[in-house]
Amino acid sequence: MSKNAGINNAEITSGQCAKLYILFALGSSALILPTVVIEIAKQDAWLTMLLAGPINYLVLMIYLALADRFPNLSLVQYMEKLIGKWAAKALMLTYVLFFLVNSALVLRNISDFLGLSVLPITPTWFIDAIFMLVVIYGVCLGIETMARTGEILYFWSTFVIFIILIALLYQLDYKNFEPLLYNGILRPIKGLYPILGFPIGEFVFITMIFPLVRKTDRKKLRKSLKLATVMITAYSVLLTLFLIGVMGVDESSRSPFAVYDLAKNINIEEILVRVEILVAMIWIGTIFMKLVLCVYVLSVSTAQLLGLSNYRPLVVPFGFVVLPLSLIIYRNIAHARVFSAGVWTVYSVFQGYVLPLLLLIIAVIMKKRDNSEGNSFENRYQANESIGDNKSGDETDSIATKEPAPT
Repeated sequence: MSKNAGINNAEITSGQCAKLYILFALGSSALILPTVVIEIAKQDAWLTMLLAGPINYLVLMIYLALADRFPNLSLVQYMEKLIGKWAAKALMLTYVLFFLVNSALVLRNISDFLGLSVLPITPTWFIDAIFMLVVIYGVCLGIETMARTGEILYFWSTFVIFIILIALLYQLDYKNFEPLLYNGILRPIKGLYPILGFPIGEFVFITMIFPLVRKTDRKKLRKSLKLATVMITAYSVLLTLFLIGVMGVDESSRSPFAVYDLAKNINIEEILVRVEILVAMIWIGTIFMKLVLCVYVLSVSTAQLLGLSNYRPLVVPFGFVVLPLSLIIYRNIAHARVFSAGVWTVYSVFQGYVLPLLLLIIAVIMKKRDNSEGNSFENRYQANESIGDNKSGDETDSIATKEPAPT
């Protein structure tokens, strides 16, 4: 067996896939999204988060329906089987650009947060560069290493969120939720608009992960992802409820990182205070996972587009592209809100909902199914390493068993 077999093993379990799905949702959206939604839906923002759950579920069903028809192929791989080679290449390019822009946005989110809340004097480019180095290393290690890291971060994220909500329970002011539906159901529905693109439209990344789920574990995948959707909805509703109940609508809608400011209100007998650093640590971990997954999917989709045998040579060059792009993607936090609520929602909905739905309709009409093996770069890398090691071992054995030459 290759010495790198453990590092480059491409198989993950359905539970690990579900945890990556949750961490991706908790990434930048958990800290930024509630502020945007509360600004639109006011005290009914928690209803908006509740309404987003069924939409997330329906989009997931589209991805799972495609995965049932093409279980061993990624999104960019079964495009060619559905719409032809050259049309598929053009469509693949749109997804490469989508994952590239998404990676730059996520990287900029972390530098904005650290620059405003933790490291105000540190230059933005320096924060992005240091963070990107760790991301490149993580992507090169492979999907299984990312999945195992995700399991650890998922446990600690859930634990910290639970502790923070329990500590803030006595500060909830139910008057902040009045009047309920003062403008009817229309305002909570309007609040759905930014959620459609951020993060629901970005969940299309999961279509690149499905073929890597262990074959013996794929029967549990649908159940695990449905449960993950319920948990994402529960996290969103609870965080929004506590933001409105503790900080109120006005303060929550003004704060660029409302969940971080929410943790500043924890004060139990002057003993448990200043715990917002825990939120910062957990959020950095979850956004790290989101950025790692974005860069991983970007590299793999580009390698499949170009017909390469390994995605790893693309990781470092993409790092040098994502880094400067993150610095110019938007000017400031105010511009970021306008961009995310306007341009990004339309773009993300098209890539995350419209195109996968069209591919599913084409597959149903043409009655297309394909159980052939896709190009799993990590498995190929592992196989090459194993062949190399076996070949070296065979040569060593043949030399050892060869009779010595007569003197």
